[in-house]
Amino acid sequence: MAVVQNTAAQQCTGVAGEPPINQSFGTMAGGNQLVNETTYRFSSSVCPDNGEYGLTPSITGNCFDNAWHNIPEDHTPGDVQGNMLVINAADEKGAFYQQTLTGLCGGTKYEFSLWGVNLLKPGICSDYALPNLTIQIETSNGRVLQTIDFGFIDVTATPVWRRFSTTFSAPKVAEPVVVRLINNQGAGGCGNDMALDDIQLKQCDVCPPEPAYIPDVFTPNGDGVNDQLSVYLQHSVSFTMSVYNRWGKPVFFSNALTQHWDGNMAGSPCEAGHYTWIIRYEVPSSENTVREYVQEGRVLLVR
Repeated sequence: MAVVQNTAAQQCTGVAGEPPINQSFGTMAGGNQLVNETTYRFSSSVCPDNGEYGLTPSITGNCFDNAWHNIPEDHTPGDVQGNMLVINAADEKGAFYQQTLTGLCGGTKYEFSLWGVNLLKPGICSDYALPNLTIQIETSNGRVLQTIDFGFIDVTATPVWRRFSTTFSAPKVAEPVVVRLINNQGAGGCGNDMALDDIQLKQCDVCPPEPAYIPDVFTPNGDGVNDQLSVYLQHSVSFTMSVYNRWGKPVFFSNALTQHWDGNMAGSPCEAGHYTWIIRYEVPSSENTVREYVQEGRVLLVR
């Protein structure tokens, strides 16, 4: 039986909805091979050699003269014959797995996590190599957003699944992000073998809302068309709007999206011309919090 531990540089509770990425490697031993995620060779064996990977729902403990733990099932809770990714590391250090993330909300915080276990039993050899894990997150053009060194994955008497996670902020201008798993251990031979499962991307904050839309011109002439200055905004939990004339004097205030400016102040028509508006609104964020946004612009009142 395996136990679990949590090793997190940073964590988030997430927002409602399915994780954008939830890689559990499917079911059935030797299932679908990884296409672009690794440069390692695929092995249909449950005991892949150096520089190879396999997909298997269990490890019997017979690998390499009983050097590996017996792991009867993968990490994913509740699945049946679910696979884990088995890595027999190459002799040189470097990236062994990568995944490209698309469709992220610009400027939004995300958490990337995975579960890993050292496959080697203790006492197998006197000079074993420990997997040494780093998560590096970068843009598609190579700009590094986050690097976290988690260090060695220790040998344990029984298999211990450990959760590794880090957070990062997506680029403000939407572009693909690449996550690389790097093994800093450059030795093959005895050890440097691990299994991974449940690679997940979790969104920590809600996506920033689309900016409110406010027309540039309105004509309060009573013809029933564009007579009022309206604000078009979604998902706000609070809202205020202030309108000022060219001398900075307040001419209108509202704290409800259903309350529109009709071009009057205290019942008297305001003169034609440009007016400055400022709106403040809050939208739900993560962990039962809200985030405030402020927009400012000008509108032309035509009579």
